[in-house]
Amino acid sequence: MRTASWLASLGLAAATLVPLAAGAPIPIVQVLDLSGPNGDTGKDFLTGAQVYLDKLNSRGGLKGRPLKLIVADDAGKPANTVALSRKLVAEHKPVAMFAYFGAENVRAVLADASLRREGLPMVAPLVGVELANADPVFYLRASLADEMARIARFAAGSGFKRIALVVGDDSQGSAAAQAIATGLRSNQLVLSGTAVLNSEASNVEQAAASLLRTQPQAVLLAAPTIASAAFVQAYQRQQPGTAFYAVAGINPQTLREFLGGEAARWVAVSALVPSPYNPTTPLAREFVATLKQYRDEPPSHSSLEGFAAAKLLVSALEQAGDISPAGLRSALEKLRTDLGGLPLRLDGDNRRASRYGDMAVISADGKLVN
Repeated sequence: MRTASWLASLGLAAATLVPLAAGAPIPIVQVLDLSGPNGDTGKDFLTGAQVYLDKLNSRGGLKGRPLKLIVADDAGKPANTVALSRKLVAEHKPVAMFAYFGAENVRAVLADASLRREGLPMVAPLVGVELANADPVFYLRASLADEMARIARFAAGSGFKRIALVVGDDSQGSAAAQAIATGLRSNQLVLSGTAVLNSEASNVEQAAASLLRTQPQAVLLAAPTIASAAFVQAYQRQQPGTAFYAVAGINPQTLREFLGGEAARWVAVSALVPSPYNPTTPLAREFVATLKQYRDEPPSHSSLEGFAAAKLLVSALEQAGDISPAGLRSALEKLRTDLGGLPLRLDGDNRRASRYGDMAVISADGKLVN
């Protein structure tokens, strides 16, 4: 119920800002996790995307037409992703599917014959692993392989070689576990052990004890944010001072709030967009100013990524010969732009617009520093 209310308030806020763009709306469909294990990240991402569209629409939209983001909550379940996508695509005839969350969810959508016939490009999904037969997919974020190489360099700089892995039992976890294990081996790190957290995170104590026996030097977190935070607490009770690395799917804002300063300061989080906390890039400064204007919410890496994803989508639509799925896809296939310190390139065989990556470390006073 809280998610429904939250979505309603988001839609109301957007509706009050759209009137200056008076033409027929340009529909965009987004199905993502807002109430399931990765709901905190989904909500932040959606906030960032929506505030960019609010700003665009308040200034006349795109060629006089507002962009309308039509959102549904799949609670992280691939079957829901497909069913909701079918419904929204049939009802709204969108030009794109935008920023879906999770490899298994996107795979399920791409495998659906009725959705495939629509020819809709999938723009900026929150997916790091490489998907087979993913011709209409155009990513914003760097790959999980790039992310693992960066984390490996960071770990090696601290003298660590043995890394344990924590994943969730959701569809994200099963996709991430294999890719991360491969990535660690490719970067000369030893995977000492893997723990799988259940959806309620009720097995964190057992998981912590199990991983502790594998004698890792550090722990890599790739489970949903709340479950990861609960695991950090449980593990630190048994092994204080352990270093933790978190993949970009984990929301550092939520992690920091859950853990508090002392526990959180041992965590380094992979960042796939510039920092919104130290906004040195034009993109980050634009985002922080826009968020302050349209929402009373703190910034996060996830909301900045949503902002950047919406900006990528609009950049492609601006360059499209016509506002249609085919026109958008054609523009995406030759897109080169810079969002303001985040250069993007999708031309040729490249389907990942950005190679940006950094590590954000939670400091002793609870701040994220790059």
